[in-house]
Amino acid sequence: MKYFITLGILLMTINLSAQERISFNANWKFKLNEQKGAQEISYNDNDWRLLNVPHDWSIEGEYSQENPMGGQCGYLPSGIGWYRKTIKVPEEWKGQVVSIAFDGVFMNSTVWANGKKLGHRPYGWISFNYDISEEVEKSNEITFVVRVDNDLQPSARWYTGSGIYANTWIDVKAAVHVSDNGGVFIKTKGDEVTIQTVIESVLAKTTKGTLTTKLIDKEGNIVAKANQKFSIASKNSKEITQVVKMNSPQKWSVESPYLYTALTEIKIGKKIHQQEKTRFGVRDIEWIPASGMWINGKNVKLQGVCNHQDAGALGAAVPDKIMRFRIAQLKKMGCNAIRTAHNPQTPQFYDMCDEMGMLVMDEIFDGWHKKAANDYGAHAFEEWWKKDLTDWIKRDRNHPSIVIYSVGNETKGEIGKELVERCHELDNTRPVTSGHSQSEYMDVFGVNGSSEKMGWFDNLEQDRVFIGTENTHTWQVRGYYRTKTWYRDGYPSKRQKPYYYPDLTEEEVFTFDWTNSSNKESYKQIFNSSYDNAMVRLTSRQNIEQLRDIPNYAGSFRWTGHDYIGEASYVHGGWPFKSFMGGAIDMANFEKDLYYLYQSQWTTTPMVHILPHWTHPTLEEGTEIPVWVYSNCDEVELFLDDKSLGKQKPGKSWDKMQCQWLVGWKAGTLKAVGYKGDKIICEQIIRTANNPSKLKLSIDGEKLAKTTNDIVQVRVTTTDDKGEFYPYGENRSFFKVLGSGKVRALDNGSPIDIEKHFEATDRIAFYGLTRAYIESTDDNGAISLLVGGILGEKRQVSSKSVSIDVQQLVLRGNMPKGKVAIFYTVDGSTPTTSSKKYRSAFDVEIGTSVKALVTLNGTNALIMHEKFSSEEGFVWDAVAMAANPGGDQAEDARFDGVTIASKGANFNGKGYIDFGRNSGGYVEWYQENDGSEGEFTLQIRYSAGIDVRKEHKVKLTVNGKEQELVLPANKGFRKTWQVIDVPVIMGTGANTIRITALQSNGLCIDELKAI
Repeated sequence: MKYFITLGILLMTINLSAQERISFNANWKFKLNEQKGAQEISYNDNDWRLLNVPHDWSIEGEYSQENPMGGQCGYLPSGIGWYRKTIKVPEEWKGQVVSIAFDGVFMNSTVWANGKKLGHRPYGWISFNYDISEEVEKSNEITFVVRVDNDLQPSARWYTGSGIYANTWIDVKAAVHVSDNGGVFIKTKGDEVTIQTVIESVLAKTTKGTLTTKLIDKEGNIVAKANQKFSIASKNSKEITQVVKMNSPQKWSVESPYLYTALTEIKIGKKIHQQEKTRFGVRDIEWIPASGMWINGKNVKLQGVCNHQDAGALGAAVPDKIMRFRIAQLKKMGCNAIRTAHNPQTPQFYDMCDEMGMLVMDEIFDGWHKKAANDYGAHAFEEWWKKDLTDWIKRDRNHPSIVIYSVGNETKGEIGKELVERCHELDNTRPVTSGHSQSEYMDVFGVNGSSEKMGWFDNLEQDRVFIGTENTHTWQVRGYYRTKTWYRDGYPSKRQKPYYYPDLTEEEVFTFDWTNSSNKESYKQIFNSSYDNAMVRLTSRQNIEQLRDIPNYAGSFRWTGHDYIGEASYVHGGWPFKSFMGGAIDMANFEKDLYYLYQSQWTTTPMVHILPHWTHPTLEEGTEIPVWVYSNCDEVELFLDDKSLGKQKPGKSWDKMQCQWLVGWKAGTLKAVGYKGDKIICEQIIRTANNPSKLKLSIDGEKLAKTTNDIVQVRVTTTDDKGEFYPYGENRSFFKVLGSGKVRALDNGSPIDIEKHFEATDRIAFYGLTRAYIESTDDNGAISLLVGGILGEKRQVSSKSVSIDVQQLVLRGNMPKGKVAIFYTVDGSTPTTSSKKYRSAFDVEIGTSVKALVTLNGTNALIMHEKFSSEEGFVWDAVAMAANPGGDQAEDARFDGVTIASKGANFNGKGYIDFGRNSGGYVEWYQENDGSEGEFTLQIRYSAGIDVRKEHKVKLTVNGKEQELVLPANKGFRKTWQVIDVPVIMGTGANTIRITALQSNGLCIDELKAI
């Protein structure tokens, strides 16, 4: 049975030829895995799932260490997916030019219409379309089929998503029309506007007509107009250039993103054959090596971030409302620029940046060669780069927000010359750069992490504009603190040349951690401090200072704006770490303390922000805590229990940007007051919280609209009995949507929470916060959210008290009337309405499992559970971890012809690689170098049996360069391990290191470390 969609009712009646762009997102059928013959019209898809796109099937799945995506792509499922959709062809389409368009499909997509193959696109981050006019003309219905192949992994170096993750469209145009491949290109200079229009004709005769372009302001007034007669040959195309002057146009800028609309009309005889609207902005940009970028005569520093496509629990198929929220969130932080790392974003992203005044570095590729085993660079770049780059530039070049193109990231090769030349051919109004390609062909010199090194700016030449394309690298986990300075590669590091930053206290103040060191698989599996004292080479504060004070430092794009899924192994040690935590905002869109540092330096709206929180039940009273206040006020005063601790003025130098007081710990209230002159203009108050007792529900961003499939972000906050935020909250919340809605996904921002997001019913809190994405299922029905939890200190450090709380939040319409009752047990049994009724908090002993039943109007609504145990949750007195106890484990790497073994002793991690009887087996590591190419030392930890031979030979291959190593044997095979140091040259960005056995028997590899 086919599922038909009638599109005729969606077509507007207009005084034109049948012309329309129609959303094609609704009612696709989907099925995972290979489906033989699914491209044929006759294929039976009755058992396929019905859904709307955008869709990302990977984020719907379970995290698993066994998933082939691995740590690079975030441990989610990949595979092959099929989409099918059958429509009836409206009569209005006959005789027109009709195409199906895809804004983004990851990856290796193949599309059919009625069994005819339309084409194949390997790149997952490109928009494309196919002409279906022939099928429209001869058919009354069309079955579209899309096969998406993201099976071979890893297909990138970060989470990609899988499927039709962006919008789909049907475009209907007249026989003579504006080309759908960048047919209108608008350039501005001063008050002059140049419009290049490509007209195409499918008619079998020469056609004459008039091209009219009207420039329209926000109020709908025509402010300029151009007419051009044309003659176009049979089945041909023609480019027409029109130049018009505007009278004192309003300029587009970050502060005032004014947009005009160009209305293109093609008139044949007396009939308007086609109309097309193109938004644009009028702005003048100049790039000067000594001073950077100038917009409309104003010197503008690029205060930027890099961001990937995914949005945590929502994956790569990011709803428009959430995308807009995230851009606005960054702008409120003071950010004025986003680098699309390392691929183009979906088209609506650029529309939003145009509207909101966010500058964009538009990036097309990660690399020009293989960087992940099965990425675009490995399989398709050479054949497809020119087509993909052309489609990308033509799609994006009218956006005023885009100020610079980037053609690659941490890559190299002479192909860079061709890439830049092609960009210039397609758009000569914007410069071209790349992230750390070290290419002489780039217009703007872009450098990633190397530009953070001490002394780097001392030798910066001023022949080109310089941008820190991925700068700076600092890491922090929301709500987590350490007073001791931490460097990823240690201090001092000759290779990284880091700046020196003193510890905040002589001894570490805080011990709260996600687990003890004995439970960590790698020394990398640590949380990083929110004091801005965990970095590779320099702090965020010093980067801010450099950007502000060095004239030829045009811009800096920190890594990253938001945390993202993937790249979990290289920096964070792998499972259960699933994500990269370098953002100023976490994956659930909760701001970290770092967010407010930037806000204090990059914005003028008065603000103060205190860190850390003031709830420390295991600290000895009087312990001195560094209390920082970020502020953009003239002066800040700090109070403890209404007693002034003095005033301080935020400084300009990096070490004075934060106001700091060493405050002896005691339970109470901290208040920071911001002054302008003698006038109080803002303040923040934080208090010591008691044990967790309540939940607080609120909405971040816009509320639910009266439309189907709208989405809202609900914040669930853990508080004490007085409503004070409890910063260690990790109890599980349970969710039920009442009315016309459903849970789309749950999240909490944790880098180690590996529970499923999609349509989940419950989730633990992470440092006191949980996120719920709720989606409407109709246009106007009432929707409310019921959330409950069993609350208490999981390890009972300071309290045995347990509270059960249920809250309800109206999301749309009116609150349904209802009576909530709670019944609970403490013996592990399933609660019923005959169980004890909850009336007030109660104490439990350690080891107790509490279960609760919540009823609404006598009907079961929530079943909840929580265990209070010394083995549950995070630890309060974590044992400090050795500085560098291990490297990257061999058993977690890629390998073939070998086995994972654990016989013996003294190995690190879960085991080691045993090469066994077969020579030729190998183990291969991926290593990321976010600095410059240079000499590294590989430390290979191994055990080699002396009973077999005195020396064992292996082949070491680094990025294709081979050398033979001789590993001395040792006594105590598989019990005694030794390390050999090997100097190698590693390139910028992705590096592949492989050890291949050249002899059989007696060799085991435990781990590799690159220093």
